[in-house]
Amino acid sequence: MRIEELAAVRDEELTADVCVVGSGPAGLTIAAELANSALRVLVLESGGRESSDAANALDDYDNVGARRAQPDRIAGDRILGGNSHSWSGRCALLDELDFRHRPWVPGSGWPIGPADLEPYLRRAACHIGIGHGSGFTDDGFWALAGRARPAEALDPRRLRPYFWQISRDPSDPFDCKRFGAHVESRSATDVLVIVGATATHLDTDTDGTHVETLQVAGADPRPRTVRARAVVLATGGIGNPRLLLASRRARPEGLGNRNDQVGRYLMDHRCGAVGALEPAAAEAITQRFGKYVVKTPYGRHTFVHGVALAPDIQAREGLLNCALWLQEVPAADDPWDSVKQLLRGRGDRHDARVALANSGLLLAGARRRLIQHTGLPHKLDRIELRCMVEQAPNRDSRVTLTDRADRLGMPTARVDWRVHDQEDVTVRRAAALAVAEFARLGFAAPTLFDWAAPDSALPLELTDWAHPTGTTRMSADPRDGVVDADCLVHGMDNLFVAGSSVFPTTGHANPTLTIVALAVRLADHLRTKVGTAD
Repeated sequence: MRIEELAAVRDEELTADVCVVGSGPAGLTIAAELANSALRVLVLESGGRESSDAANALDDYDNVGARRAQPDRIAGDRILGGNSHSWSGRCALLDELDFRHRPWVPGSGWPIGPADLEPYLRRAACHIGIGHGSGFTDDGFWALAGRARPAEALDPRRLRPYFWQISRDPSDPFDCKRFGAHVESRSATDVLVIVGATATHLDTDTDGTHVETLQVAGADPRPRTVRARAVVLATGGIGNPRLLLASRRARPEGLGNRNDQVGRYLMDHRCGAVGALEPAAAEAITQRFGKYVVKTPYGRHTFVHGVALAPDIQAREGLLNCALWLQEVPAADDPWDSVKQLLRGRGDRHDARVALANSGLLLAGARRRLIQHTGLPHKLDRIELRCMVEQAPNRDSRVTLTDRADRLGMPTARVDWRVHDQEDVTVRRAAALAVAEFARLGFAAPTLFDWAAPDSALPLELTDWAHPTGTTRMSADPRDGVVDADCLVHGMDNLFVAGSSVFPTTGHANPTLTIVALAVRLADHLRTKVGTAD
């Protein structure tokens, strides 16, 4: 793929068969899937090759809802590679339950099911840097990993085993996949990525049913337009509704918003530590509910073993989906970061001294990695019991526009993120079940924090996890959402949306694997729709 700076582009009007707005995992996956397909693909990235304050300032917004941990993370990274620039690499599968309508979760239910997504997960795994796209969670993990299933199992009426997989960058075994770093290495002369190019308005026909051109702005004052047969918005859970709402020259309510659905149902994952365990008592439990290194068709990959609420107890008690895991918190003098720096050729004398002073721990780590195929032993400050809980869809939790404009003249976003008591009840119940199950299995169990105890009236000290979701939700009926099952905006014929903004519900799972699988699915649809059109 070629990369050009917008400032170096001479043409005032650019043309393409498919224009993708955003170069994060969703946008670059679509571009990669369409490469060498005879379709001309143009990717517009607002940021540059490196992060800059000027580009990130375009994400400024007004927060009028619940407090967020890091407000600057909400709208994504304006940089080549998008959110993959700062993600942690944790990949997870949605549960079958997440796709279903659940009477105790108003607004739940997807117009597609897990079987519709399954064929695309293997291809998604290749894009995202993991070894298996499916089949790696629940008890299926043990056969996949070639390990015996533990004799003592979790009580299936309460909790079930759950596994996350950690992405690995093919050029750096110590890092997760950074999509932007691999753009130019892919052979695709029919894909052009333009950086420093911000889409500010989608111009449509008078009925607002067909995108004719995109208005694009950059650092220089010269306006540009893009004319494409199909347009895909892939700018995140805040960026996607913002651009739809701001494109209001033909329709004052914005595009795809005839039923007042754009920007509504903003969800995230509430996440945080609910308890802790002293490292000295944790060896046995972290051997079972810790990290596993597994040989896969694409090399060795790390899996994290945790627990999730069983579907039956969710239905019986009206709970949301929630998962918990043990998180090691390294001490300040943990040597592994220094070792990684030395192996990357970036270490200094300090790193060498730290590694030498902890040679015994490093040797034990090498033995555990090579023989037991489990995670590396760290010098720890503590071990936390962490949780991630889904939110129920709430139409009043939403993204709208302010009266302010950014330096390119585009209205800024107003974010009103809502939290609900159902999430608090779920987290306290799940945390208590996890502690009880660990103890029943004979392990030293974490101690819950006071505010996470089942009978506590204190507020839960959880924050968002920078997973804005649901603001252009997928629905069969245009009255209930923004895009259809093919991610085409209701009432429009050539405007599509990619990313977690199309999720009707979030489950507890980190969204990137599902985002990329949906992007692969959308690319197949575009190849057929655009490639065969007159």
